[in-house]
Amino acid sequence: MKAISTLIMAGCLAATAPLVQACGMKGGPQGGWMLEQMDQNKDGAVSKKEYDTFHGDHFKALDANKDGRVTQDEMDAMHKKMMDKCKPRYQDRFDEVDINHDGLLSKDEAEIGMPMVFAHFDETDSDKDGKISKDELSESMKNMHEKMRDKGMMMKRDAK
Repeated sequence: MKAISTLIMAGCLAATAPLVQACGMKGGPQGGWMLEQMDQNKDGAVSKKEYDTFHGDHFKALDANKDGRVTQDEMDAMHKKMMDKCKPRYQDRFDEVDINHDGLLSKDEAEIGMPMVFAHFDETDSDKDGKISKDELSESMKNMHEKMRDKGMMMKRDAK
């Protein structure tokens, strides 16, 4: 059970990476922002106690009904809350990166200002017109999160 919980939490954290960037959280590559959040004594390293505290607090936040378990509905509710909070920020970021102000991101614009979008440009550009709209970006993020959720459910099923 602990392994499944860890996998679910890891999947959620991975799925939020684009949101983290879009919401302006600072930190270096490979989870630098998380290291900053976990490193309570600011010594540049995370102790087991700091790690456990950080993840315990996040578990408590996810466990909306406080029954000691996190359900898919609770995960979905937290995801929606994060999306609602971050949507204005990533839309603002989209507008900043849209250099020619046409309401669309070209591959060059994405490469310059939204590297995560650039890395998945072709799959995000659903109508294959060489540009990404805000709707395409939103739909792509939604699909990515659903895939992560489904993958977590498959891993849980396979572990039984």
